[in-house]
Amino acid sequence: MTLRQLRKRCERLVADLDMPDTFDMHGLCRLLGDRRGRPIHLVPISLPVHTVCGMCVPTGAFDAIFYEQETSPMHQMLIVGHEVGHLLAGHKPAAVLDPNASTLLLPDLDPQTVQRFLGRSNYDAQEEQEAEMIGSLLLRRIRNSTGSDEQDMPRAEPEAALYHRLRQSLEHPDR
Repeated sequence: MTLRQLRKRCERLVADLDMPDTFDMHGLCRLLGDRRGRPIHLVPISLPVHTVCGMCVPTGAFDAIFYEQETSPMHQMLIVGHEVGHLLAGHKPAAVLDPNASTLLLPDLDPQTVQRFLGRSNYDAQEEQEAEMIGSLLLRRIRNSTGSDEQDMPRAEPEAALYHRLRQSLEHPDR
């Protein structure tokens, strides 16, 4: 599929959502959850350095989208938009998470259930590209809708605290 074809497909998927004129990421997830008959829960989490920034974990009753809480609100929206993109496009992840990690992330779920559904990095390259394109289109729609980059995600920390965290992560690469 060419980039132009991919963009057209993604634009169709986003247009088919028929979103209201004003909405935020939480509203989008409610809308999509209602249409799919499965609620979508957004879960901020601190993920290990050098791993994924977000992931979608389908369960029997709902979909959980985990996103990195230690990043900017705009990046959080892009992460959630990317994961929503996988849902919109109907992508199916392969299992990649080991049982210990799945127990850490989702202590109330059976590790084998989590393993079966989790694994953004096992989507193929075209699926990742498609999810990223959908996420970008959704972010643009939200920004145009709300007029703000930080409408529905937590506020960013002051710059000094961000620089301090970055410096600490570089000094302690095993974190």
